[in-house]
Amino acid sequence: MDSTTDIPDIPYDVQKLHKEALRNGVLNSTQASSLLGGQSVKEVIVNKCYTPLSARVSEEAGLEENEAWETLEAVISREFAAGCEGCKVQLCGGVGAGKTTAVQQLIWEWATGSLLQHYTLLLPVCERTLCTSEQSLESLLLSTHAHLSAEALASALQRPQSLLLVVDGLDHFQDLLSESPPSDTLVSDPQQPAGGAVLLHSLLEGSLLPGASVLLTCKEAVLLESLQCVYLLGFSKAQRRSYFQQFFNNEAEAEQVLRHCEQVVGVAELFRCPAFCWTLCCVCKEHVPETLTELCCAVTHTLLQENGVNVETSKQLLCGLGKLADHCYSQAHAHCSTTEVITCGLQPFLGSSVLSAFLRISRDDVSSPNAIFSFLSPVFQEFVLAVFFYIDQSALQSGQNEARILEGGPDMYQMFLAGLSDPAQRKLLEASIGQLSSGRLSEFHQWLMSLVVEVLPGLEKEKHCCVFRLLHHARSPTLVRETVGACKWRAVSYAGLQVSDCAGLVFVARCLGEMEHLNLYRSELMDTQAQKLIPALHLAKSINLCQSHLSPGVITHLARAMMDGRTTWLDLSRSVLSVEALKILCLSLTHSNLHTLCLRTCSLTPACGEVLGKMLSDSKLCALDLGGNDLQSQGLAQLIGALGMSSCRLQDLSLDHCSLSGECIALLSSALSSSLSELKKLNLNWNQLAEDTLELLSQALQTGRCSLSVLQLFDCELTDSCCPSIAAILQSHNCCLTELDLSVNELDQAGALLICDALKSPRCPLEKLCMNSCGLTEQVFSALGSVLESGTSRLKELAIGIHPVRDAGAKHIWKALKHTHCRLQHLDLEMISLTDACVDELCEAVAASNSLTTLILKNNRLTDISVPRLVKLVQDHPIIKGLNLQYNDFSEDVFELMDTCPNIQY
Repeated sequence: MDSTTDIPDIPYDVQKLHKEALRNGVLNSTQASSLLGGQSVKEVIVNKCYTPLSARVSEEAGLEENEAWETLEAVISREFAAGCEGCKVQLCGGVGAGKTTAVQQLIWEWATGSLLQHYTLLLPVCERTLCTSEQSLESLLLSTHAHLSAEALASALQRPQSLLLVVDGLDHFQDLLSESPPSDTLVSDPQQPAGGAVLLHSLLEGSLLPGASVLLTCKEAVLLESLQCVYLLGFSKAQRRSYFQQFFNNEAEAEQVLRHCEQVVGVAELFRCPAFCWTLCCVCKEHVPETLTELCCAVTHTLLQENGVNVETSKQLLCGLGKLADHCYSQAHAHCSTTEVITCGLQPFLGSSVLSAFLRISRDDVSSPNAIFSFLSPVFQEFVLAVFFYIDQSALQSGQNEARILEGGPDMYQMFLAGLSDPAQRKLLEASIGQLSSGRLSEFHQWLMSLVVEVLPGLEKEKHCCVFRLLHHARSPTLVRETVGACKWRAVSYAGLQVSDCAGLVFVARCLGEMEHLNLYRSELMDTQAQKLIPALHLAKSINLCQSHLSPGVITHLARAMMDGRTTWLDLSRSVLSVEALKILCLSLTHSNLHTLCLRTCSLTPACGEVLGKMLSDSKLCALDLGGNDLQSQGLAQLIGALGMSSCRLQDLSLDHCSLSGECIALLSSALSSSLSELKKLNLNWNQLAEDTLELLSQALQTGRCSLSVLQLFDCELTDSCCPSIAAILQSHNCCLTELDLSVNELDQAGALLICDALKSPRCPLEKLCMNSCGLTEQVFSALGSVLESGTSRLKELAIGIHPVRDAGAKHIWKALKHTHCRLQHLDLEMISLTDACVDELCEAVAASNSLTTLILKNNRLTDISVPRLVKLVQDHPIIKGLNLQYNDFSEDVFELMDTCPNIQY
């Protein structure tokens, strides 16, 4: 049988009296926790100004809104629903997040009969009383709720499952709560005296009032298994809009102010905090600030003016507050005692209204040694710390302030130092406290300049972003031009930029008037970030968005930036693009200066071919990379059709890995035959080209109307049967090819010899030939040697690696290098099984050459014995700019010797 069946229910008149007392407690509350006063709990609740807050039942609260965000009311209703008696919840949120107002709203709704009515009594527990000497839970509750008789309370405590206890503000208790006391010290009797921590643990672990529900609030989560953590996130975007509209009582004005403030650097991140929103709205009624520093200067000026404090006294107050902020930061705690406040020079202000305008004071008697002081806003605490740096040069030991800058300080400290260095932003502050120290201003600028020069040539993105934010807050175009413009700026990837980072980068770009390269490799840009970046995208000469996640909204912003922008090179490779997104982008390119567009492996569909074709006929695009896209015959046909139009300026087209069909090659050959085509470079690597399709290409290149100079046919499954067509191209009077890549094709000896014969033709214009891994034999190497000696060959670059011809095959090339007709400048003989036996002949040939500058001998069988000879060769012949000896059979014994020659790579 239920042990509570014989316990009488709480009389209705007792519950009615309790609800009335709670309502009166709310009505009599004057607590306000925001700078510039804020609204009291009474004003918020009674006038129905309460704006619901967002919460999340998860450890990862996150900065961006998502599906896990709920209204706090929904979370509370679910966690404390009927049937969930005994629930223990902690509501976590920082200073100004709205915890106290939310709790008072909950109490009001219970007391007015609109929420959680399955609880017979809702019992707020006074946190101050809990912190005092040992007492029983019953006496603690009686001291808090004097309207309840001891008999009525004792009766209620016998039905714990009908009780909801609320403890608001456990910040002083968090350390005690994080360590559970021994189980034998827990209490079970409501009349048994114990310390506050023991009472709380007894409640939370169920030994005291088993079945009672408990709601706690604190700034940071207390890690206890019995506690369900609910993170208070503040305002969502919709809730923030509702708050602004309610404050301004004018929807258009509220929307205008809100939109402006969301763009202000440093403000958007704080917008979720209700206390901050109150302060911001108050300032915006008079003047909308451009920066967070300007906002804090306006708040300080207003508070000092409202309290009638003169300039000299204001400076003394800010100096004392700065010392207090420094003390809190160095001691890593948020609260200070009366003694600490006096030590920081604030004794003249104890009891004055101006001190309570900046600090929260937890006792009525501020002179009491038990009084506790804390800043109303953590943001403002960092602001006064920055002000302190500029107004007091003697408070800290010599050099300590400078060290604080270099060490970083609190999160926003450097940002405020930068903002205060700008005369426009600190104007109102100086009107209240006088001029800031010119010496300190100079010191900060020198530090910032040295930071820029140190950081931007490096590879740490986070440090780059920090520099951009500081420069943005300093608002000095001259400083940007003198530092960023004069140093080597490494183009690291800026993926993962926050909105404030975007604003900083944009400011720097605008000050410089251009950006050489904007690297956003592997970005997951949100629409807000992309919109913020538009000016930087507009000014960048080249943009890397390879492997990025780009929504249609982001593409729209990118397209807007391309319109009449400076960008000539854009890489979107491996970023999935829909037909709609491509249409948006291509429309803008017809009004852009884009020269090169990379769309490799972008999952383009056949429908994209028509979009690209139309863009090519109307844009300035000269190079297009579509490798790795399955556009199929339909899509490629529409794309290739644009090549023969007079308005198409395309000169470089990559269609590697595109599964080209014979039909596509026929269309491409027809386009190349058109006198209107300006195509100079064609990449067909990794496509299967049959003999008949290559014959079509051959005919196109011999027409006299084709101006193609570079043809890449790497791994196209060519065989010796294709070699007559290739040879015909090279021997044609009309051939314009200067570069040909036939690597990784099974040409074999017969086919390769046909090509060698063609290379001897006086009409052959080829200057670069790649035939790596083509099945070449010693006889072919001999034929290539003859080509180089012929006097008719124009070859300057030759790559014939990955053939096991060994020293015997290479000797034909060494012989050719010595010949006066040989023009080779670059020679690649990787993996042809060279041994130490050939090194003397190799060195003799290279030394005799008047043209060779780079030689690649990777992946051969050279050993330590050859190293001294090769090092001497490079040292004695400055013409050799590069000798690649990687992956040979060298030991570490010769590394030091090769290190003496920087032109050797090993």
